[in-house]
Amino acid sequence: MPASVPSPRPVRLGLYGGTFDPVHHGHLIGARDALEQARLDAVVWIPCAQSPHKPGAAPTPAADRLALLRKALAAVGEPRFVISTIEISQPAPSYAIETVLTFRSVFPDAELFWIVGADQVAKLGTWKDAAALHRLVTFLVMDRPGTGRDRRLPKGQRVVALPSPRVVGISATEIRHRVKAGLPIGHLVPGPVAAHIAKRKLYR
Repeated sequence: MPASVPSPRPVRLGLYGGTFDPVHHGHLIGARDALEQARLDAVVWIPCAQSPHKPGAAPTPAADRLALLRKALAAVGEPRFVISTIEISQPAPSYAIETVLTFRSVFPDAELFWIVGADQVAKLGTWKDAAALHRLVTFLVMDRPGTGRDRRLPKGQRVVALPSPRVVGISATEIRHRVKAGLPIGHLVPGPVAAHIAKRKLYR
């Protein structure tokens, strides 16, 4: 089973893949906007083993990223936010098409969506089996001010922009750099996430 979702037969599933290294408020706000604006029955958070688009960048161990994600979602307390370990339990790298095909087999009647940031739209054509992926899911793009949504959305493809004006330019890279520099991150991540990072001495 790729994920345990609130309903045994969800109608609309949002799949949210990423390294989440670490998960931060930007991820959480974007997922909330997708849940509400696209009227999803659940958002399934899918931490990847290794992004195929960043082959030379080894992420933090999966166990730590998963622990951070669990703490973040527990702090939010949204039962429609669930986690799937389908990708981190498989050999790297992680490909969206393989994950989507598994979800399609388990939830044959569900409408599947894949949540991405606006910065990923121009790269969608380079994803593995991109044509098949576009037939299986509708991409929900978390739009941010200044990303040039109208210029970037591909024509004739299943891509829907979701305005997320509350999402500011928070990045996991910035958070890792701040931790390494000994700067506070409590304004960028949930409290339990910041505490776990400090306890485990991550990103030092």
